[in-house]
Amino acid sequence: MIFQRHDLVFSDWKQIDTSIIQNENFKKLILQNTLPGIVRREELDVTQGDNYYSENEKVFIGFVHPYTENGRRLRFGTSIPGNKITKLVTPYEVSNFSFKPRTPALLALSQIIPLFKVGVWGSTSLEIVTGLPYTHDMSDLDLLVKNYTPEELINLLSFCNELESRIGIKIDIEINLKSGYGINLKEYASESDTLLGKGLRDVVLIDRKSIEAYL
Repeated sequence: MIFQRHDLVFSDWKQIDTSIIQNENFKKLILQNTLPGIVRREELDVTQGDNYYSENEKVFIGFVHPYTENGRRLRFGTSIPGNKITKLVTPYEVSNFSFKPRTPALLALSQIIPLFKVGVWGSTSLEIVTGLPYTHDMSDLDLLVKNYTPEELINLLSFCNELESRIGIKIDIEINLKSGYGINLKEYASESDTLLGKGLRDVVLIDRKSIEAYL
């Protein structure tokens, strides 16, 4: 297996150190293997390596508590050897799961999926996979797309812009380039000569002229 940004992974979380987590409910949900780890970039400025983790290296992950405390959502970051991960769910697999349109973000997703192939990450993904109430009335909808033509990307953006106005939430779409970097679709549709590319190891500026080759 390889592990990329926004992937959800499962393992026996009893093997990680959760002693610094003060919220007992959050800790319990992790130790019961109820919550997935979210593949993330290492905090240190490490720029070597491909835009994925392999089974043979350390995989950096984060956990998010489904319930807010004092208006904030608790997070916990750690790592685990890749060969200890037992299950992987990609954002593109999440969009095939069944779910109820409980909140505006989930409602918007239910209207996008029949028309466009997208991946789902963020709070919407976590709610779909766990069944826990990660989204609320003002939650953003975070999506991924890949292998789209420029025309298809603009059609998707236009549709989501209309949904944003009608449903009243923000829809954030990231384009997965073949290089493994992700760029924001709204930024791609702008006149900017350079675009911010978010990778698993680093963040770079990408020249617009080179983007088309990596779509």
